[in-house]
Amino acid sequence: MTVRCLDCGEEIELPPGVTSGDLLDCPNCAGHTLRIREKDGQWSATLAYRVSCPACDAVLTLPEDAKAGDLIECCGRKYRLTFVNSGPTLRKRFRTSYVA
Repeated sequence: MTVRCLDCGEEIELPPGVTSGDLLDCPNCAGHTLRIREKDGQWSATLAYRVSCPACDAVLTLPEDAKAGDLIECCGRKYRLTFVNSGPTLRKRFRTSYVA
């Protein structure tokens, strides 16, 4: 079983025991994580968005339904997600900002 990375386009072999909802790092892309889904016997992948905690630099994988304005917690603090388009391909990215 394979899925295609949405960023580099390469086919990625799914490891044994993979289940729908698992996260898989693309071996060809630096730091891209894919969320694996199975529906009716067909496997697919979507990008799993990540942000870094501004306080401790921990990398947090966001829930699938994350959207701008949502709050996340790390290090006992709350951060609001903002959504920015960046780079030449206008790739979607999330950013965090501290909420007092």
